[in-house]
Amino acid sequence: MDLFFSQLTTEDKKQLEELLSGGESCAFNKDNRVVMEALPDESIDLIVTDPPYKDYQSNRPVARQKVKKIEGAHFDLPYFIEQSNRLLKPGAHFYCWCDHRAFPEIFLQIQKLQEQFPAKNDRLNYKNCLIWVKNNHGSGDLKGDYAPQHEFVVFAVKGKGKPLNGKRKPNVLFKKTENGIEFYPKVSNYDFNHGTTKPVEILNTFIEASSRENDLVLDPYAGTFSTGAACAELNRRFLLVELEEKYCEIGKSRINQVKKR
Repeated sequence: MDLFFSQLTTEDKKQLEELLSGGESCAFNKDNRVVMEALPDESIDLIVTDPPYKDYQSNRPVARQKVKKIEGAHFDLPYFIEQSNRLLKPGAHFYCWCDHRAFPEIFLQIQKLQEQFPAKNDRLNYKNCLIWVKNNHGSGDLKGDYAPQHEFVVFAVKGKGKPLNGKRKPNVLFKKTENGIEFYPKVSNYDFNHGTTKPVEILNTFIEASSRENDLVLDPYAGTFSTGAACAELNRRFLLVELEEKYCEIGKSRINQVKKR
């Protein structure tokens, strides 16, 4: 495989070794393949990620300059599922954001693991599709199509899967308030100069349900470190990998702000 971005330095390897021995969280501005391949089998407690599964740039008319386009070419789905399967501990959980077009591809790639791992306990298994109904819709075909107002999350488990923590929740993501049901609001593209940032409040729900304090959470497509911000709030250790240097700098600032609270 052509690892076309810089390899891990001696310092990088030291950071990873310390992390895997119970040390502090860390983040890498790298091609995620060099990081994942450096990790031992069954070393990760939870994966939460939002990969670049398609080219994306908002088409809404805006007064400000549009944020950088998301490039789907950076996403190698078979490799991602293969490595996720290898890295997750037995019983660990997996959350992967997607849309209605990418969902069947991710689902089928997980199902393909049966060919290599006939025993259910040895592989990642699809469990459910979680649905985030947003507080407002996107653009798309304004006259010939229904307005898109949701995203999917593929939920899978390694082997049988450990029980979820806390009270059982529905697979439609919402919160109950004094006034009834409230949907989680979208994050503005301009909050972190990124087009697909996910609400930390939703990520908190996943992380609380699927891990415990000091567990290690991997996000190999970390963007501006929303998963890391959620982990920092909940006292989980994180391993973040992001290709874009600009997003890493924004993400580091976010993590520092959480730590100051």
